[in-house]
Amino acid sequence: MSVETHVDRARDRVAAERDVVADERRAYERFGSTVASIPTASGPAASGGETTAGTGPGAGGVRAAVGGRTASATDGCRRVREAFAETVCPHSVADRAADEPLSATIREELGDAVAVALSPKTDHGLTPPVASAIGSAVDDRLAELAVFDRTLEREAASLRSAHETIRDVTDWLATADETPLSALGFDELRRRHETLADRIAACESLLADRQADLDRTASRGAAVGLRHRSTVAYLYDDFPASHPVLSTVTRLVETLTECQRAVRDHLTRRA
Repeated sequence: MSVETHVDRARDRVAAERDVVADERRAYERFGSTVASIPTASGPAASGGETTAGTGPGAGGVRAAVGGRTASATDGCRRVREAFAETVCPHSVADRAADEPLSATIREELGDAVAVALSPKTDHGLTPPVASAIGSAVDDRLAELAVFDRTLEREAASLRSAHETIRDVTDWLATADETPLSALGFDELRRRHETLADRIAACESLLADRQADLDRTASRGAAVGLRHRSTVAYLYDDFPASHPVLSTVTRLVETLTECQRAVRDHLTRRA
């Protein structure tokens, strides 16, 4: 029977986080597409001035001033806010207060400038510059999520490698433990000692590889970079062991070393 370790739980955590990131990326893509489809305002209406789009019965547009701002000037921003609330917001507030104001969530996700531009209190509409700023902010978030997912992918591979080594060692220990040392001959004890040394070396190599993984940085262009160590700290913040691989393998090395010492004692007494 395989022994369950912190690494197994870590693998589940990474898989769940990758699903979350995939959902958020899709949400941002939907939001970006919706924003791109909303007509932008221009002219006096864009800055809150009152305009008349046609006169007389059956004209194509009607003056509709609301609190000093025309409906056409503010409708685009309203539609953007609604799109954000429908797509991105449900994924954003999951790790924050569920009752967080929409404006605060927009600021958190897209930055202060976009939040101000989209605020119902702001006296302008969805102008081309505003739409462009929103598009840039969405691109930035997608780039950040892509880098984060790349880090998660690397973490999943690191955990998979660690899991294979740990399972190999623990399965061997479970099998070896079925035969007491007193039942082994001298040559068998010597082979057992050598095998333990090989297992210890494999674990120490795994520890070195893991440290190298933690020191890596994932990036996408010059603007976005993410240290792997920071991702690990985030992922396992609520774990009993903040470094599941290092703690598990270190304890395994200690166990193997104790076993090797016991074998060495038997060898010494029989020499």
